[in-house]
Amino acid sequence: MRSCTARLTLALALATSAWGCRSPAKPEPPAPGDSASATPIASASSTPVAPIQPDNVLLPEGPVLAIQAGQGVGPIRIGATVATIERLMEAPCDVKTASVCRYILRAVEFDLDKNGVTQRIVVHRRDRPAGPDAKGEPRVYGFFNGGIPPGVALGMVPKAVLEILGPPTSSERVTAANDFDTLDRDTYPGGMVLEYDEYKKSGKVMLGGVIITKPKQ
Repeated sequence: MRSCTARLTLALALATSAWGCRSPAKPEPPAPGDSASATPIASASSTPVAPIQPDNVLLPEGPVLAIQAGQGVGPIRIGATVATIERLMEAPCDVKTASVCRYILRAVEFDLDKNGVTQRIVVHRRDRPAGPDAKGEPRVYGFFNGGIPPGVALGMVPKAVLEILGPPTSSERVTAANDFDTLDRDTYPGGMVLEYDEYKKSGKVMLGGVIITKPKQ
């Protein structure tokens, strides 16, 4: 029951986040043979029309992953091998090197230590730069399918995050230029840092990244 509640809460958070907008429903055209003088009647009892999803709208894919401070995302923990990551993510890494297993569309990367096990996990908001592809063309991250229980999702404004998680133990103003346009970093107990980015397309500041590491002893 607890797992189902967490999944539902995360799904609701994602559905109400800034990224989750869908196109409004469009009325069905009249069927052939209908009278030209017939007048459509709108009423509460009318059959609802399913919204049309634009081709260019991305939706989260893969397993739903709860971000857990100091532990990992979903069942994938700090210390996991690449084989374990790929099995639990149900897909191979989009980028696989000796130091990282990265998923571009799923917006999460697993940083590896010299022994090839996960030492840090970074979750990204949509449209953060994800490095060049094989042809040198720039790529951006897609949607992360999950969030921080009980309802924090990537793309939320700082005020909304603070209302759910409460104040951090420390905050840092980022003054150096960086690829993600990160302005602030908030550190929470147990091994979790939240990064707030300025989203250039709208000028809004939003939750842009979550960094998970082992808690400091």
